[in-house]
Amino acid sequence: MASWIWVLIPIIAIVGAYIIDYQKNKLKWQVKNNQSDKELKEVREMVHQLKRRIENLEAIAANDDGSLNRPDPAEMIEVDETESIKKDNETRIAQMAETKDG
Repeated sequence: MASWIWVLIPIIAIVGAYIIDYQKNKLKWQVKNNQSDKELKEVREMVHQLKRRIENLEAIAANDDGSLNRPDPAEMIEVDETESIKKDNETRIAQMAETKDG
């Protein structure tokens, strides 16, 4: 009976090592799977957002009367009149210089 114990101990150690290694790999696979699930969820959300945007664009295009009399978007942009501000500042500085000189 004692001779069987010497045989069983290495076999149990080897099988135990395989079980531990399997459990470690299983945990790694679960972590990778969870990351893949998160990425998949993000991609699904992005696809749904893009679908909604496309639907909005289609609705806008369907409501467009197709007329070419629309205002040019460049004309709708407010232009900062820096030249007039620059000239005003130059005249103020010139007046201040004249009052100090005089």
